[in-house]
Amino acid sequence: MLSCSSSKVVSDYDDTINFSEYKTYGFSNKAKQIPVDDMVKTRLLNSISSNLTSKGLTESPNPDLLVDLAIKTEKKKDYSNTNVNLSTVWGKKWRFRTGVGKPYSKQINYTEGTLIIHLVDRAKDVLVWKGSGSGIVKEESLKKENIAMGINKILESYPPQ
Repeated sequence: MLSCSSSKVVSDYDDTINFSEYKTYGFSNKAKQIPVDDMVKTRLLNSISSNLTSKGLTESPNPDLLVDLAIKTEKKKDYSNTNVNLSTVWGKKWRFRTGVGKPYSKQINYTEGTLIIHLVDRAKDVLVWKGSGSGIVKEESLKKENIAMGINKILESYPPQ
């Protein structure tokens, strides 16, 4: 979902929360049913699990934190403008003469995708941390290693310091 070199990542959190009190996590039903194919869903959930586990959290059926996910895609257009100069070669010494310039514009269609991760205090049913990453969706951005890099970028600021 995220092309790491061009992704935009943002996060925010409730600064009244003591994040060291959270020891376990689990995925919400909504997160388990995000509208992507099974392979991408498995890669997303496994990457999030791996990241949170590396931060000392344990997956549990009765978690302290619920992981909620959302995916948004948007078709976008961009334009590339260039100016083509026509030149003429003339004379015995091969001199160049600049001719008439012709503007050229090309429309570029692409899809921008955003992955949103919410961490919710299950006991209080309150959002305590959120992060998102946006980037151009390409076939290679859906590979396992690219999904893992995108998830790691989003969760880099969890827990807040």
